[in-house]
Amino acid sequence: MDNDDLIGMELPRSQGGLARLIEILLDTLCASLLILMTGITTIDVVGRYFFHAPIYGAYESNELLLGILVFAALPRVTWHQKHLTVTALSTALSPRMQLAQQRILSLISGLCLLVLSYFLWQHGAQLASYGDMSNALSLPLAPFAYVIAVLTAISALAALAHVFLPSTPQT
Repeated sequence: MDNDDLIGMELPRSQGGLARLIEILLDTLCASLLILMTGITTIDVVGRYFFHAPIYGAYESNELLLGILVFAALPRVTWHQKHLTVTALSTALSPRMQLAQQRILSLISGLCLLVLSYFLWQHGAQLASYGDMSNALSLPLAPFAYVIAVLTAISALAALAHVFLPSTPQT
């Protein structure tokens, strides 16, 4: 299926193996979250404006789901190196230097994501120890922090794979 609006922004797919399985799981999670968020918002708006009965906690549930959605998409974007980039410097570099630059940036990104994942996990542990709950729905917040920490760690591994694996996807 062609997308003339966003040329060059096709959804890349790994060919097989563990990477493809993880992509399928993440794609399913992202699609499910989007459908759930859309359903909550639609029912909330219809309930609010037509029946004067909005869904209690709709805004808060969408906030929590959006946090997971963003971090669920991050490993796939990282694996396929589809982040927004500025190529002002790289066009002046030789192909060998571009590869070195790419690997250095992947290393820095991977290490930063690992550190972020560690602190997110620690934050989740702190939330769990305090018993922090969401305001409207009284949902425990620690599981959300743990899920986001794990997804960030997967993103870190995806970034580091571009440094250490001899052949990584460029699609």
